[in-house]
Amino acid sequence: MPRKKLVSDERLVESYSRLGNVWRVAEEVGIPGQTVHRRLQKIGAQKAMRVFTQQEEAILANEYLEFRSMGRLDELAARLGRTKQFLCRQAKRLGLTSSKGPKVYSRVWKGLDEETARVWWEKFKTSRLTVGRWCEENGIDDLGFSRSMQEHFPDEWEHVLEAKNTADTPYRAGRKVEYTVRFDLISKGYPIVMRAAQSKGPADLVAIKTGTILLVQCKKALVMPTGEWNILLSLATSIAAIPVMAGQPNGKQIVYYKLTGRKTGGKSRQPMCEFSP
Repeated sequence: MPRKKLVSDERLVESYSRLGNVWRVAEEVGIPGQTVHRRLQKIGAQKAMRVFTQQEEAILANEYLEFRSMGRLDELAARLGRTKQFLCRQAKRLGLTSSKGPKVYSRVWKGLDEETARVWWEKFKTSRLTVGRWCEENGIDDLGFSRSMQEHFPDEWEHVLEAKNTADTPYRAGRKVEYTVRFDLISKGYPIVMRAAQSKGPADLVAIKTGTILLVQCKKALVMPTGEWNILLSLATSIAAIPVMAGQPNGKQIVYYKLTGRKTGGKSRQPMCEFSP
């Protein structure tokens, strides 16, 4: 006569679907893990567990609290093809359910796909907070976030950070003009527009397209000191580039001028002509 099972198959299946781990099931029901594994395989209940992907973690980190507050976690679980209980366990692991838990998403910034990164980037861009304050309020790792966003959106990163800086300084104003000119040149067909680090050097920007190299100094009021003018002109001439001064004298439209000769100083007019990049 076969020996009666002390733990029913139904109990094992329920425990396994809830815990997702053979050894935790064994500990809960009080039988050896090998026995649990063998019985689950025999009844076809132990299948390969689908890995919770980085993209799913990003969705959970981004939407869990909102869906929980509306009492709609079942909808989020169905969308991800998971149970609500599974989502709650993952949310706890990510620190979404406790202010004392680990920072949300701190382990998965590295290798984040661009589609998921864009979701976070757009949320950050539309906020008024600096990167540190925004990450703190959202409970995420600021270092991991910053590195990931710089990797995916290098053209926008510094520009967005500058826009969030409320300190009205000449340096910030100059940087703003540089970024505006840079994006304008890109839109005009220059696939390579590089910015000189901290504006050190004869040119703020170097713009390159087939057959054309521009060395650009960005001056909001379109006034350049004599020394800077002549150094830019000499360098451009030596490498067959076009020396350009760009700015926004009215604060709106960007205008470009080509330097046509050396500047002598004093009150003489700047030797330049209008230029269309």
